[in-house]
Amino acid sequence: MRTTPTTRCTTTVVATAALVLALTGCSAGGSTRVDAMATADRFLRDVEHGDGRAACALLVPDARQDVEDHTGRSCADGLTTLDLPTPADGRSRVYGRAAIVEADGHAVFLARSGDTWRVRAAGCSPVPDAPYECTVDGS
Repeated sequence: MRTTPTTRCTTTVVATAALVLALTGCSAGGSTRVDAMATADRFLRDVEHGDGRAACALLVPDARQDVEDHTGRSCADGLTTLDLPTPADGRSRVYGRAAIVEADGHAVFLARSGDTWRVRAAGCSPVPDAPYECTVDGS
């Protein structure tokens, strides 16, 4: 097969399109949503079972500081005293390096940190014509 400028251009366009699809599939695919939902669920389950240490390990640093500031205790001790919702089946949406997991009228906001998700805010309830109001807020 003889290569012409047109076939080289077509080959380049097809290769570029395949690369773009592969990259966007990895960054916004189902597994990313599933991973975000699993992190939110694990966080809420840890709190529900009184494992503040494990739950705090899933928080971004500013959220850990928020827990300590509002409870006057260490993150591990203070987190279990907060009124956070119990885990529930919900839905997740991913926006690049940010995600929201919503269930039963509550939301958990997450941020991507390397290859993992970390909880940025939790126990969040929507407020009409305003941002969410969150029990834990590390935004």
